[in-house]
Amino acid sequence: MTSADRTDRTDRTEPRDRIDAERRESAEHTCDAGLLSPGRAGSAAEAATGDAAFLRAMLDAEAALVQAQAAVGLAPEAAADAITAVAATAGRFDVRDVALRAGSTGNPVTPLVADLTAAVDEEEARAGAGTDADTAQYVHRGATSQDIVDTAMMLVAARTVPRILADLDRTADALAALATAHRSTPAAGRTLTQHAAPTTFGLKAAGWLSSVRAARTRLAAVRLPAQLGGEAGTLAAFAPDDIVVEGAPGRTSTAASCEPVYDLTGPLDTTLDSPPEPLPDYPPATGPVPGERDAEAALGVDPAPDEPIYDLPGAAPNNSAEAATESLGGIGSGAREADRGAPGTGTPAGTPTDTGAATHDGPETDTGVRLLAAYAGRLRLAEPTLPWHTLRTPVADLGSALAFTAGALGKVAADVLVLSRTEIGEVAEARGGGPAAPPHRRNPVRATRIAAAARQAPALASVLLGSLVAEDERPAGPWHAEWQPLRELLRLTGGAARDAAELAHGLRVFPDRMRDNLALTHGVLAAERLATALAPAVGRARARELLGAAERLAAGAGIPLAQALTETDPAVAELIGDERMRALTDPAGYTGSAPAFVDRALAEHEADGDAAAEEADADTEPEADTEAKTDAETDAEQPPADAPEPPR
Repeated sequence: MTSADRTDRTDRTEPRDRIDAERRESAEHTCDAGLLSPGRAGSAAEAATGDAAFLRAMLDAEAALVQAQAAVGLAPEAAADAITAVAATAGRFDVRDVALRAGSTGNPVTPLVADLTAAVDEEEARAGAGTDADTAQYVHRGATSQDIVDTAMMLVAARTVPRILADLDRTADALAALATAHRSTPAAGRTLTQHAAPTTFGLKAAGWLSSVRAARTRLAAVRLPAQLGGEAGTLAAFAPDDIVVEGAPGRTSTAASCEPVYDLTGPLDTTLDSPPEPLPDYPPATGPVPGERDAEAALGVDPAPDEPIYDLPGAAPNNSAEAATESLGGIGSGAREADRGAPGTGTPAGTPTDTGAATHDGPETDTGVRLLAAYAGRLRLAEPTLPWHTLRTPVADLGSALAFTAGALGKVAADVLVLSRTEIGEVAEARGGGPAAPPHRRNPVRATRIAAAARQAPALASVLLGSLVAEDERPAGPWHAEWQPLRELLRLTGGAARDAAELAHGLRVFPDRMRDNLALTHGVLAAERLATALAPAVGRARARELLGAAERLAAGAGIPLAQALTETDPAVAELIGDERMRALTDPAGYTGSAPAFVDRALAEHEADGDAAAEEADADTEPEADTEAKTDAETDAEQPPADAPEPPR
C-alpha cells in the first residue's frame, strides 16, 4: 500500500471515527434518568414508556404485520416466523443509533426497518437458507412509517394504561375508606379561601373519590386502535388484481401475492430481425369523407372546415378512437361499450357494466379489511373502521383522558396542600420532609409531585388536540408533534397515580384540629341556621337583623355567637333557651345532607367494584366454541407473547 493510499484511507476513516466518538459521548450525556422529573422517576409508567419500550413496540408492530399477512395468505408462514423471531430480540438493535439516524428521515421507523431487514438477512445466511427464500422482502411490506409509529404509540399506551388504572383503583379504595371513617366528622367548609358553612371531612373525601372514579372510567373507555393504511390509507399494495403479466424467464403473479411480476434481471434485447417497413407516403386529401357531411347536417352540426385526412389502412375517418380500437382486434371494446351504455337496457352512458372485472361482495371479504382485522387481533388492539392517518381522534381522546386524570388527582393534591399547612394542620402525609427538613415539618412531597404533574398535563394535551387539524391523507407535522407530549402525559399521569395511591393510603387525619378550626369563628358559621330557627317567632326580617348585629359583635369582641345574641336582644335569647341556643350555634350539627351524600358516593363505588369483579370472573370462564375456525382465523387471534392485557 502506497503512502498516498494510506493517507486517503486515513482521511476517510478519521471523520467516521470522530462521528462515532461524538455519538458515544452524546449517548452518555443524553440519558434521561428522570433527574428533573421526580414525579415519574421509578414508576411503572416510566418503564413502560422509555425508548427501549417504544422500540420494542415498533418491532412488535413489524412482527404482527407479517404475521397478519401470513394469516390471510399474503406471506409465507416461514417468513413470518423468521421475521418474528428476529424482531423478538430487541436487544440486538441499538436504540441510540436508530435515534441518531432517524434525524435524516424524520421518524425512527426507516432506520429500524433497515436494521431489521439486515438482521433477517443475517439470520437467513447463518441458517444456510437458499437465495430463493428472500425472507427479508416481507419486512415492512405494504406499510408506511406512520403505520408503525402510530401502532407503536397505541401499544405503548395499551401497556401503560392498565398500570395507571391499577393505581387509580388503589387510590379509590383508600379514599373510600377515608370517606367511610369520617362520614360525619365536622370540618370547616371554605369558599373563596374563607370559612363558610360546615361540611364533613367524609364528604370532602367522597368528592375526591368521585373525581378519581370519573377519571378511571374515562381512561378505561379510551379506544386504542391499530394503524394500518399504507402510503395513502387505502392498503392498495394488498389489493387483488386479475391482470397477470406473463413472460419468460420470469414468473407470473397477482398483486395480492406481491411477488415479482416480470423478471427483468437479464439484458434487454433491443435488436430486430429486420428493419420495419416505412409507411406509404400518402398525399393529403382535402375533400370530405363520403357521407360525413350528410350525417353532420342531419344532426344539425356545422360541417368541419376542410382538414387533411389520412386514409390509412384500418383507420376510420379522422383517426377516430372507435375505429382505432376496432383495428387493434377489439382490445378495450368493453370499456367503449361501457361509455356508450349497454344496448337495449336503457343504461346511461358512463354507467359501469360487467367487463369481467372482479366483483365486490362486501367489506368483510376485502383483502385489506381482512388484513387489518388480523393485524389488530395479533396486537390485541382495537380494529379501526378505517385508517386514521389524518383522523387523530384516538390520540386526542387518550390525551384528553390522561389530562383529565391528572387534573382529578391534582384536585386531591391541592386540598391536601391546603389542609396540611401549619396554621391549618387538619391532615398530613404519612411521611414527608426528608433528612434536610426540620423535625417539626412534614412536607407534603407526594401532593407536591401530583400538583406539578396536573399543571403540566393541560399544555401537553393541547398539543394533541391541535394535531386534529391534519391535512391530506398523511400529514407533515401533526403526527410527529404527538410523540413526546403523549409519552410525557403517560409518564406524568402514571407517576401521579402512583403517588396518589400512596398518599391516600397513608394520609393522616386530625379531627380534633378540624373542630378547633371550626371554633375560630365562634359559631358564626351556624348563623344561617339560627336565623331560620328565629324566623317563625320574630319574623324573617327581624331575625336577619338580629343575627347581623350578633355576628358583628361576636367577630369584634371575640365572643361566641350565642353570647353575642343574648347581649344584642336578651328577650329573644330567653325565648330560645340556653340549651337550644348551644345546639343551634354548634357548627358540628349543621352539616346538612353531607353524610347522605357520602353514602351515595360509597354505594356507587361499591357497585363499580362488584361489576368489575363479575367482569373479571366472566373473562376467566372458558367460552364454548360451537363453530370450527380456519387455520388463518386461529392464527390471527393468537397475540404476541408480550401483548398487553386489555384494560379492565
